[in-house]
Amino acid sequence: MLNVAFHRRHTSAFLLFLLLIASLMLPVAAGRAESGNSVRVIVVLRAPAAADGDGLMAPDAIAQVQEQFAPAAIAAGAREIARLDTLPVMIVEAPRGALNRLANHPLVANVAEDALAAPHLSGSVPLTHADQAQQAANGAGVAIAIVDTGVDAAHPFLGGRVIAEACFSTNNSAQGATSLCPGGGSQAFGPGAAAPCSLSNCDHGTHVAGIAAGDGGIAPGASIIAVQVFSKIASCSAFSLPSPCALSYVSDQLRAFDWLASTAFTPPLAVVNLSLGVGTFTSVTACDASPIGAAMFPAIATLRSQGVTTVASSGNSGATNALSLPGCLSNVVSVGATTKTNPEQVASFSNSASFLTLLAPGVGIVSSTTGGGFAMKSGTSMAAPHVAGALALLRSARPGYPSDAYVTALVNTGTPILDTRNGVIKPRIDVAAALGALTPMQERAFLPMVARP
Repeated sequence: MLNVAFHRRHTSAFLLFLLLIASLMLPVAAGRAESGNSVRVIVVLRAPAAADGDGLMAPDAIAQVQEQFAPAAIAAGAREIARLDTLPVMIVEAPRGALNRLANHPLVANVAEDALAAPHLSGSVPLTHADQAQQAANGAGVAIAIVDTGVDAAHPFLGGRVIAEACFSTNNSAQGATSLCPGGGSQAFGPGAAAPCSLSNCDHGTHVAGIAAGDGGIAPGASIIAVQVFSKIASCSAFSLPSPCALSYVSDQLRAFDWLASTAFTPPLAVVNLSLGVGTFTSVTACDASPIGAAMFPAIATLRSQGVTTVASSGNSGATNALSLPGCLSNVVSVGATTKTNPEQVASFSNSASFLTLLAPGVGIVSSTTGGGFAMKSGTSMAAPHVAGALALLRSARPGYPSDAYVTALVNTGTPILDTRNGVIKPRIDVAAALGALTPMQERAFLPMVARP
C-alpha cells in the first residue's frame, strides 16, 4: 500500500471490520470469535454527517446513534460489550441467527464477525543512515504508539521513555479467551497496563519498540505509547501455534485506536506502528472496499486528521503481487523487508506489490526483548518500526510539515531496491537523505505529493 497520496476519508463509507494485528498471515475464517450459536460482532452504525470541519463525526452524534440502536440489539438477543467514542461502532455478542436482523436494521451500515490473529515473525541503523540524521534530531518531542503484545517499559534500552500505557483484552470462557490486562479486566490504563505477558510470543512488542525508539534504534529520543491488545487463548491449533498462545481480537484493536484518537498525549502522538497483517489483497481498491478495510479506513482516517501517520508491515507470506491488510489500505504506509547483505535484496518472505510504499531492513534485526535482554528476529514486523522511527525523527528535526510530506521525503530519497521476484523497484529508506530534502521551516518549500501508481 503506497501511502503518500492517500484518499481523503470516506466518512460516509463506515462499512465494517477493523484491522487484524498480527505477524503470521492467518485466514480470517480460522480465527472467528465464535462459540456455539453465539458470535462476537462489530456493528458499524450510520451516523449523521460530521459537524466538525475535518469531516469527522461529532462525539455527541456518535453517542446518540449508539443509544438509538442499543434497544434493537437487546431485542435481537445481543449482549453489548463495548462502544467506541470516535467512531459509530458497537461491539456485541449475538446469536448467529440474529446477525441478518442486526445487519438489516436501518441504523446499521454493516456487521462483521470479530476475529483472532497472532503475532508474526519470520546493525540496521547505519544502513538506513539514521545515525547521520540523528546529528540533527533524535525524535524528541514526538511519540510513537506500538500497538502490539505489550512493551517492557523497564527495559534499559527504552530509557524510561514509555509515557503512556493501555491494555484492551478479552475474557470469553466459551472461546477459551482470558484477558491479559493487569487485574484480569477487559481494559487497563496507566503504568504497567501494557506489560507483556509470559507467553512465548509476547516479546514481539518490546522488540518492535526497541527498533523504533530504543537507545540504539532509529529515533532514540522519541517517546513510546505502549498498547497491549492480545488475549490468552487456550486452544491455538487453528493457527498452527502451540497452546496456549496470545492472539488479538479485532474488537480490542478497535478499542485501542479509539483510545489513541481520543487521548491527548505529551509529547503528541505522531506515528502508530502496526507490525501485523491478515490476508492478501492484489490492489488498493480491493483492500479499501473489503469489509475489513472499509472499517479500518475510517479509524486510520480519524488519526490521520490529527496529523498521525499509520505504518504497517506488508506481511510475511512471500506474495509477489499482494499486500496484507492493513498495509494494503490507501491511507497506511506499507513496509516490506530487505536483507542486510551487499547487495541488498528483498527478503523472500516479504510481501511485495506495485502499491507497496517503502522498504526497510527486516532480516536478522537485534533489538530489546522482555526481561531486559536482546534477541535477533526477522520479519516485516521488524521493517515497519524502522519507518515509524524514521517518521518520528524527521518530524522532530523538521517540525511544521504536513504529515504526508515526511512520507513523501522518504519515498523520493530512498535507495532503489529491485525485487527480482516481480521486477518491482521500491525505495529502502535513507533517513539522512530524507532529512536533507526537508528544508527547515523558515525556508521550507513543500514537496509535491507522490501519486500512487
